[in-house]
Amino acid sequence: MQGFDSLMGQETVVQRLQRAIISGRVAHAYLITGASGSGKKTLAMAFAQALFCTDQPGSACGTCSDCRRVEAGNHPDMIIIEPDAGRIKIDQVRRLKERFALQAYEGSWKVGIVVGAETMTVEAANSLLKLLEEPSGQAVIMLLSTSPSMLLPTIVSRCQRIAMKRIPRQVIASFLEREYGLSPQTAAVVAGLADGRLGQAKEFAKGENLVRIEQLLSALAGREGRGLEALRLAAQLDAEPEALEFTLQILTTWLRDMLLLASGCPRDMIVHQDRYDELLEQSRLYSPSAIMQAIWQVEDAVRALKGNANRRLTLDALFYQLADLNSFSRASEVYKYGKSSGS
Repeated sequence: MQGFDSLMGQETVVQRLQRAIISGRVAHAYLITGASGSGKKTLAMAFAQALFCTDQPGSACGTCSDCRRVEAGNHPDMIIIEPDAGRIKIDQVRRLKERFALQAYEGSWKVGIVVGAETMTVEAANSLLKLLEEPSGQAVIMLLSTSPSMLLPTIVSRCQRIAMKRIPRQVIASFLEREYGLSPQTAAVVAGLADGRLGQAKEFAKGENLVRIEQLLSALAGREGRGLEALRLAAQLDAEPEALEFTLQILTTWLRDMLLLASGCPRDMIVHQDRYDELLEQSRLYSPSAIMQAIWQVEDAVRALKGNANRRLTLDALFYQLADLNSFSRASEVYKYGKSSGS
């Protein structure tokens, strides 16, 4: 990581933080918001490097001891808090407060980064609020959140807000071609799936994920034996729950592309450019309302799974009905049953 240089497409945000450092007007607290994979933590770490680095004030050299320790996450004057079992607990915030009560071990700055700030318990949030109300010296707290509306308004009001920008699809595609050696077609698909989030694009560009994308798209584009293939995919996902969110995202973009084509939108608006012919053929089989219903049912399945529905039953119902979008009207009853059955 080379400090702010690693933040492609976020030039306005970077310039704002650099000006704050150079002018000596660094805020006590920042709220960095954006979707998962948008670069929130990358920005926070780059900002920390810029604060600690003595070789390039207002930026970061990326090679000095301070920069390298920030990147490794073990700088003595920086503490990173992440959700523990899905929640940030009061003991974690107390450790942050204890660290901030001490003098900096090196230099003059102390930095705290709270990842997934919206997951704080009520007790943790109230404890953090007290810390924000009593700023001490050269100390910076950065709250990273995908859902800032879930934070206490009193916390939000004490932070300077920074919103991560979505990067144009073509910019991400060019980056993937250059840095990952992807073909133009594959890079365009991955960039479309990433939806403006460079971190997400990097994750999708990993070999195993590229294979998973191709397998799923082949199944969705196929015309023969779709019911059996759908059940096979459901069984595979049930055995690999870590790939579930990623797969359902691909499924949603496929259905969205079908909806766009069924509604008469131009080709350049779709994500799966390399599957245009298959998408066009499928979009002619169903009405826009049927495709929209399918998208809603995918969203229903996601909510059901988050609510501890029976994973295999929910996936069987969802994927099997993909073989015929006209059957989606019955899916919600299956999810209700699945939720009552447990996982």
